[in-house]
Amino acid sequence: MKIYTLLLVILVLIVGSMVAACSPDAQIPETESGSDILPPAAVVNARQALVDHLGVGVESVAIQDFERAEWSDSCLGLGGPAEICLAVITPGWRVNLLVDDQDAYEVRTDELGDVIRINQ
Repeated sequence: MKIYTLLLVILVLIVGSMVAACSPDAQIPETESGSDILPPAAVVNARQALVDHLGVGVESVAIQDFERAEWSDSCLGLGGPAEICLAVITPGWRVNLLVDDQDAYEVRTDELGDVIRINQ
């Protein structure tokens, strides 16, 4: 009976470790710059939004760096005077992009990259 209890405890520890390793926070670094680690989907979406906005090729836009951020409202802190933004802390990403090695842009996203704003 003791051997079964020991095996059960070991199994629970192994499964628990696997679940913890697969959590989204375990795979997404807090900040990356010049790394070989793939960026989160929100960062890739931010880059694509800038490509679409400027009408340039994706090869022209480089990801300089990105970091987690908390925005003060649902408009990611970039709402206009005619907009209504929910006053709620919105977790997301601040993405710094460089176009043709000269023009820098800050793009803000929500956590998943569904809401994207270009800081102009």
